[in-house]
Amino acid sequence: MKYTYIKLIVFALWLSSISIVHAQQNNLSLTGTASASSSQEGFNPEKAIDGKTDPSSSWKSNSEDEFSWLMVRLPGATEILRIDLSLAASSVILPEFKLQIMHNGTWQNVQEVKGNAQKEISLELTKPVLSDRIRFFAETNKELAITELAIYGQEYVDSTAMDVKKILVNQSGYNLNRPKRFSAPSLAADADFNVVDQSTGQVVFKGKLTNHVGDFSDFNPLSSDDYAIVVAEEESFPFRIGVNWMERVSYRNMVDFMIGSRHYLGTTDAIRSLSWAWRDGDFFNWAQQSLVSLYLSNPTAFERMEQTIHYVPNDSFSEEYDGAWGALEPYAANTPDIVQLIHWDADVKISHKLEHEMQKAELAYFLYAWPYLKQWLPQQNFDVVYAYLQQTWEKETVEEYSTTKYDLSPTHNLLTLKTKLGTTKGELPPGHSVIPNLIMFEAAKGKGDPEAQKYFDAAFNQLDWMIKNLDWNDPMTTKGQRMSEHITMRAFAFFFSEYPDKSPSGLKAKVAEWAKVAISRSDNYWDFRKFSEDEWTPPSWNETGNVLGLPAALFSAMSVLDDQEMKHSLEILAWSHFDNSFGRNPTGRHFSYRGPSEIEGVELGWYSFHKGGIGLLDEVKFVFDGSPKSFHYPNHPEVGDLGWTEGWVQFNTAFNTSMGYMANYYTSITMELQSDELIIKLKASLNFDPTKKEPVNLLLSNSNGQDIWVELVEESPYSEIYIGRFKITKGSVESGAKSLAVKSGDELTVKYGYGFMEKVAKLTIEN
Repeated sequence: MKYTYIKLIVFALWLSSISIVHAQQNNLSLTGTASASSSQEGFNPEKAIDGKTDPSSSWKSNSEDEFSWLMVRLPGATEILRIDLSLAASSVILPEFKLQIMHNGTWQNVQEVKGNAQKEISLELTKPVLSDRIRFFAETNKELAITELAIYGQEYVDSTAMDVKKILVNQSGYNLNRPKRFSAPSLAADADFNVVDQSTGQVVFKGKLTNHVGDFSDFNPLSSDDYAIVVAEEESFPFRIGVNWMERVSYRNMVDFMIGSRHYLGTTDAIRSLSWAWRDGDFFNWAQQSLVSLYLSNPTAFERMEQTIHYVPNDSFSEEYDGAWGALEPYAANTPDIVQLIHWDADVKISHKLEHEMQKAELAYFLYAWPYLKQWLPQQNFDVVYAYLQQTWEKETVEEYSTTKYDLSPTHNLLTLKTKLGTTKGELPPGHSVIPNLIMFEAAKGKGDPEAQKYFDAAFNQLDWMIKNLDWNDPMTTKGQRMSEHITMRAFAFFFSEYPDKSPSGLKAKVAEWAKVAISRSDNYWDFRKFSEDEWTPPSWNETGNVLGLPAALFSAMSVLDDQEMKHSLEILAWSHFDNSFGRNPTGRHFSYRGPSEIEGVELGWYSFHKGGIGLLDEVKFVFDGSPKSFHYPNHPEVGDLGWTEGWVQFNTAFNTSMGYMANYYTSITMELQSDELIIKLKASLNFDPTKKEPVNLLLSNSNGQDIWVELVEESPYSEIYIGRFKITKGSVESGAKSLAVKSGDELTVKYGYGFMEKVAKLTIEN
């Protein structure tokens, strides 16, 4: 994968696709901001880019600096052609220095100067550099005094950028009874807006913008009409408002992406580097836990989904594929697609004997899901995976075939304390071992392992360290982890939910601190959580997966917190990030290039898609190809298709996880007696089509362990509530032709979801 918005490219190659704003070259530094390694009082970095050449208007470094640098950040990506450097008369001559640009999160040299004997230096770059930041860098412990760092070039406007809508919405649609907001950054900050029914032309809701943001959350029509936002003469794309709308347009697509992106068996059988179960999946794709979370949160939705794939034996392929999968015995013929994908991921990991700590941790999720998968899978699957993890969990080292160049793990023993943070690549997020160790604790207890406690202790110690040491103000503990950020907050939520009386001290307070930082960085007209106070997105990275994965972290935090106002703010952020990926962003585009043809209601997809690459995702459905980069924000649609565009499995698995946690957050179940009738109500993401009946069957149990299936139906065509009414007569609950015995003092239980995603209702029969 490549992740950079810096394209070093000969000027002529741009003429075919880029429109140039023709003008005399100007000093672009005058439009920028400056920062430096250090500065002396009265000689701050901004004085080196103010256009003044007198010595009093200079930047001066401290003589104690081992490395001195001056960085200029421009408002947007600009083609840089020449750099002029003026050293003050008092400054030493620099025989050697470097000009650098940021690439893949690190500074890289554009030009190295050696043998310089001048204080007035003009450097014509051999190739134009397209960037929004450039840095002067020198290794010296002497005071530097720069009167002017002038950057000359021409600013580009991408001819493919098009005029975007002045009103940016979720192009597909909004969920009933959820936050519904839009952005109008170029219109009056407090303008009046109308929601207009497109079939009748009638205004159906009125509101007023607040700092360019409109909120119509209170508008919940029971209709299949299209709507649009209108402000004065401006109108948004049309959209729908429907029950479970996001789930309706995403669920099948999510599964199809995972099917198509499989290594060996997806849309191509090519053998790829950096790939095991998923093409270009590397060791930190989080696919297993994303699929398990998705399935456990809403099992009926995936069990009733059309089955489109079947088991493919390894021996049906040529010998170069020998051993790539097949260590786990096949599943039953009628296995749901999502369960087949869970099996596939575990099978490939076991078949390849993968030992990286992340890969071992992923397999723990297979063990966790086992009670809910075993109706389709042979017992051999659990036995093999459990034995493998028992054997390798504490293994310190990893064989070369199990890792890649991105491996930063100091040790692969999952019981050790993990104190090293990963980079913005996303390969080592804080807390990645917490949930896997808690899973192994329960699995070992179930097997009667006398050493089971060691897993719990490792998880406890890890979370305790995180509470005491992680600084949420440091972006590298949050958005800096890119698409892996959700791992951290999910660890807090899992421990709190499953072990409320055994959690480390300060857990809830630490989550509240995280929430405050997230909210404080989101006060803008996109409701967009920024990287830091000064940066919108991680510098020089394609952050698509962070936008898609943040809702999982937000819903996790909401499940821990009590403060309703704070939870409401987090809920707005969760939905604003879904909306961001569906077009409510400065480009006005959905993150998927083929969004208009694959996603109901989407009008405008991403600018382009990447052909080839390690993942070969060209033919896969529902690829999240790109997202706005730092220089698109706060509102620069004219920048257009600048920045690297390429889908990645890690982006989609982040979205999978968010959708799982979202479904779980809104799921609830109740049970009550009214006279001689038992009433069960389930609120879940299952009603996708108001024109069809989509019943759900739940297992109702009594205190003796006896149970019967009961059917619930939609309360109304546009309701997310399912209801079942069952007669209680002669000491039994009647459901169709079946009955469940009940007596005074019995406790009835009904559930939806599985494991840590399970919601339960209990009712004691009084007489």
